[in-house]
Amino acid sequence: MGIIDKKSISSKNTIWIHVVSVGELNLMESLAKRMHELFDYEIIITTTTLSANKLARKKYTGFAKIFFFPFDISFAIERIIKIFRPKILITAETELWPNLFYRLKKKNIPIVIVNARISDKAFKRYKIIRLLMKRILKKCNYIGAQNDSYKDRFIYLGANENTTIISGNMKFEGLNVNEIQLHNLRQKYLKFLKTDEAFLIVAGSTHHPEEENLIDTYKELKKLQKNVSLVVAPRHPERIPAIEKAVRDRGFNPIRLSTLGSPPQQNNNIFLLDTMGELLYFYSFADICFVGGSLSNYGGHNILEPIFFLKPTIFGPNMENFKDIEKIILSNGAGIRIENQAELKEKLLQLIDDNSLRKEISLHCAQVFEQERKSLDENLKIILKCLK
Repeated sequence: MGIIDKKSISSKNTIWIHVVSVGELNLMESLAKRMHELFDYEIIITTTTLSANKLARKKYTGFAKIFFFPFDISFAIERIIKIFRPKILITAETELWPNLFYRLKKKNIPIVIVNARISDKAFKRYKIIRLLMKRILKKCNYIGAQNDSYKDRFIYLGANENTTIISGNMKFEGLNVNEIQLHNLRQKYLKFLKTDEAFLIVAGSTHHPEEENLIDTYKELKKLQKNVSLVVAPRHPERIPAIEKAVRDRGFNPIRLSTLGSPPQQNNNIFLLDTMGELLYFYSFADICFVGGSLSNYGGHNILEPIFFLKPTIFGPNMENFKDIEKIILSNGAGIRIENQAELKEKLLQLIDDNSLRKEISLHCAQVFEQERKSLDENLKIILKCLK
């Protein structure tokens, strides 16, 4: 409802950054830090989901104030603007809030959307309310679209053609590694995960029934006497009990990594990552990665995280949320797309047995990041124009 202690905001003006969930929060990390370095304004980050709010408090409290995003109703928005006193609002991807945008525009406070995108599914819905979308988008000072296709969609829906530009995909810039945390996690877990020089497979952001697919595939690999270990990191940690049951039903021993303080007593273990904000680092430990939400129908998750660490990465056919990234990755040979569980087993076996193939894919991963890293500066230029 926009009820916030006024005393919690110390400076006269602020830079307001809004994100929805963990993905957008990580995306904005580099940008938020640069804003803090460049301007003598307090940084405010609002989130929509609980998980993003928890992670924001963990990662950004040193230089930013963290709040939940208010309901987009007039009195709540008016109250929050009065307390925040923003010099600019920066949102990510497709965060469009009619009341907020209307009231900011009325007060001549710039609105910038960075890393802007409109998925196929969303575009179909937005076309139905095109007149309303036009009224909302016209209030934006700048829209930095990820690519030509997204730019055209924003303009079709009513965005200003002169201030809707292509600024690239910030997901190539939004990966920030805390070297101390990486070192500490490596010291804590790696000796348990890669015993006897085992190949480590890390499956991240999984959904039902991907865990069952992975466990069944892992069982087949074990029958072939492949020396492998498996870490499963579900997208929603509250599903851990159901996954533990699936692990036991298939004859394995589930181990929550948060409880691991000494070497496991058994050998037939499957490790479950049940903590927030650590999956990125576990990708760095892996020999092979799988990114979930892609064999199940969830639109995929961020395949750039394991590729950032130059890891051979497998994902499924359902990548609607990351079509542009999927295209870049596949065209450069930096990832492997599969269609079903049978192909998952086939590709895992191929990667385990072919060291030269793993090295070739790793090289392509590095080349992709070299080519694409430029979007942060492009989005900074947009913001600087508004704050000049």
